[in-house]
Amino acid sequence: MLPLLSALAIFAAAPPETLVVPLHEIVVIGRRAPEPALTIPAAVSLVSRAQFEATRNISLRDALGAVPGVFVQSRSGAQDVRITIRGFGARGNGERSNAGSMRGIRVLTDGVPLTEPDGRTSLDLADLATVDRIEIARSNASALYGNASGGIVNLRTHLAFDDPFAEYSQRGGSFGFHREQGAAGFALGQGRGVFALANTTFDGWRPHSESSGTIAKLRFTTPVDEKTKLGILLDGVSNLNRFPGPLTQAQLDSAPQQPNPTFVTRNERRRNRVGRAAVTLDRAFSEVQDLSLLIFAEPKVLQRSERNRFRDFTRYHLGGNAAWSMMKKTESGFAFRTRVGVDDAFQDGAILFYDLGPGGVRGTTVIANKREAASSAGGFIQEEVTIHDRWSVRGAARYDNLWYIAHDYGDPTLNATKHFTRVTPTGSISWRGGSHTVYAALGGGVEAPAFNEIDPPPFLSPTALNPFLDAMYSTTYELGARGEKSLSETLGSLRYDAAVYLIDVRNDIVPFNGGAYFFTAGQSRRNGVELGLDWSPMVSFSIGGTANFSDNVYLDYMNDLGNFKDHQIAGLPKSFGTAHARWSQYGLSAELGVDAVGTYFVDDANTAKAKSATLLNGSIGWRGNFGDSSVRLFVAGQNLTDQTYVASVFINGINGQFFEAGLPRNGSAGLTVSFR
Repeated sequence: MLPLLSALAIFAAAPPETLVVPLHEIVVIGRRAPEPALTIPAAVSLVSRAQFEATRNISLRDALGAVPGVFVQSRSGAQDVRITIRGFGARGNGERSNAGSMRGIRVLTDGVPLTEPDGRTSLDLADLATVDRIEIARSNASALYGNASGGIVNLRTHLAFDDPFAEYSQRGGSFGFHREQGAAGFALGQGRGVFALANTTFDGWRPHSESSGTIAKLRFTTPVDEKTKLGILLDGVSNLNRFPGPLTQAQLDSAPQQPNPTFVTRNERRRNRVGRAAVTLDRAFSEVQDLSLLIFAEPKVLQRSERNRFRDFTRYHLGGNAAWSMMKKTESGFAFRTRVGVDDAFQDGAILFYDLGPGGVRGTTVIANKREAASSAGGFIQEEVTIHDRWSVRGAARYDNLWYIAHDYGDPTLNATKHFTRVTPTGSISWRGGSHTVYAALGGGVEAPAFNEIDPPPFLSPTALNPFLDAMYSTTYELGARGEKSLSETLGSLRYDAAVYLIDVRNDIVPFNGGAYFFTAGQSRRNGVELGLDWSPMVSFSIGGTANFSDNVYLDYMNDLGNFKDHQIAGLPKSFGTAHARWSQYGLSAELGVDAVGTYFVDDANTAKAKSATLLNGSIGWRGNFGDSSVRLFVAGQNLTDQTYVASVFINGINGQFFEAGLPRNGSAGLTVSFR
C-alpha cells in the first residue's frame, strides 16, 4: 500500500483560495466546447499557476505531477518528460522512441495543437512561461479530437487582465540549474497581450545530461466588434538536450550517476528549433450561436544523434479547425445544444540520415534520403440534451481520415501511401446537484501508428510502408463523480474527484525484432481507480492528495520473442500517488509533499522491474505587496531523503539496459518581481 494516504504534511505554497481551481470555472479544452468544469461528464482536472509557482518550472513534471490518473516521469531532471494518462502514452517509452517525443496524448497551448498528425508530440513549445493554468482531460477524447487523444493537455495564458504589468523571475538550483524569465502584459486599445522570453540551463547530475533552451512567446487578443474577437499567437524556441542513456539494474544499484558509455560515445542528443504562428477568430452570432476558427503554421528544424545515425529533419506543420455551436431552450426546462466541427492538419518534410563522425558529429555519408508526410482530417458532431439543469445526455461521433505518404529516394526509389479511416462514437449521461456531478460515459478511441513505427519488415518486397499495420482502437467505460462540500464551521470544506474506468484495446501495436518493425496484433485491457481529495479544515491550512490503482494486462500478445498473453503492460505502475499539506498566512507559505510510485515491469516478458519509490519534497515561500508591485520568494527541496530511484525507463531496453536514475537530493530557489 502506498504511504501517501498516511503522509503527514505541514507546509503550503500559496494562499488556499488559489491552490485549487474552483469547479465552476470555465474550461476551454482545445476550443471545442467552453463550459463549466463541473458540468463536463468526463474526468477533467484543472491546475492553477499557484500550484507550480514554487518549482523550477523546467518541465511539465512540475505542473502535472499531482493530477489524478496522470503519470509523469522526468528523464534526467530537465525538460524531457514522459506523460501517461490511463496507459495512453506508455508505448512512446521504447528504445525507438527516446528522442524527446511522446504519443497517444494530445497537447495544445491556448487551443493550438502541438501534436503532429501521426500522433507524436514534441514538447519544445510546452513551456510554462506565461501559463496561467492547465486543463487536463483524462478520458479518451478521440470522438472530438481524433487520432492520439487518449488524454488532452491544454496550457492556457491569462489575457483577461485589467492593467498592464511587467514581471521578472529568476530561478536557480542544484546541478547548474538556472532559469531567467521576463514577461510583460500590455494593452492596445481594448486588446490585451502578453509577451514572454525565458532561458533555461541545466548542467545535469549524470554526465552527458545537459539541457538548455530559449523560448519567446506572444499572445494577443482584441475585439473586432461587439461580437467578434481576434487572437494572435507567435512562438519560437531553440532547445538542446543530451541523453545519458539507460542503465542495467546492477549499474543503477552500484553507481546511478554513471552514463551509458554508448550514449556518450555517440553523443546522443537532440537539437530542435521550432517556430509557430496561429490566428483565431471567435464570432458570437447571438446569445445561443457561435463560431470559432483557427489556422496555424509551424516550421521545424530538428537534428539528433540517435541509434548510431545523425538524423536531420526539416518539416512544416500546417492546420486549422472550425467549430460551430447552437443552443435552444424550451419553457418546459429542456435545453438542446449542437456542436459541429471540422479540422485538418498536414505535416511534410525531408529526412536525411548520415553516418556518425568522431564525437557524434554529422558524417559525410548519406545513409537515407526520405520524405515523410501525414495528413489528419476529420469532423465531428455532438448533441446534448439538458433537463432542468440537472440531467444531461450527450452523444457524439467523429470521422477521421489519416493519410501517410512516404518517399524513399534511395536505390531503389520507393513511394507508398497508406490510409487509416475510422468512425469513433461516444456517449454519456450525468446528473448535477448543487456543487456535485455524477456521470457515466462510454467512449471510443483511435490511435494510428506513428511514422517511426511503420517501417516495413525486411522479409517484404521493397516498400516504404508496412502494409500489415492498422490503427489501434479502444473502448472506454467510465463512472465518475466530483464536487465540493462545506462540512461545517470546524471541519471546513472538501473537494473530491473520483473515477473508475475500464479500457479495452484492440489492434495493440506489437514490436518484432526488438522494435525494428511492428504489427497491430495485440489486445489489452486496463482497469483503474483514480481519486483526488483536498480538505481545507481552515482558511490557512489544507491537506490533500491523489491515489491511483490500476491493472493493465495483455489479453493477446505474441511476437518473435514469445507469447506474452496475461502479462502486465510494461511501463505502467499498478499504484502511484501524492500527498501534500499546505499552510499560508501573513504572506508566508509552506508545503510538504510525498510522491510515491509502486513497482512496475519494464519489459514485455515481465522479467525486470522498476522498484517502488517514495520521495519527500518541501518548499517555503513569502509574498509581499508594495503598492502596485509585489515580490515573491521561494526555496524548495526535492527528494529530501536522498533516495536512489528510477525516474524513467526504456521499455524493452537492449541488453538489460532499462533504467534512468532520478535526481538525488536537490534544491532550488526563486525570486519574482511584478509591477503594475
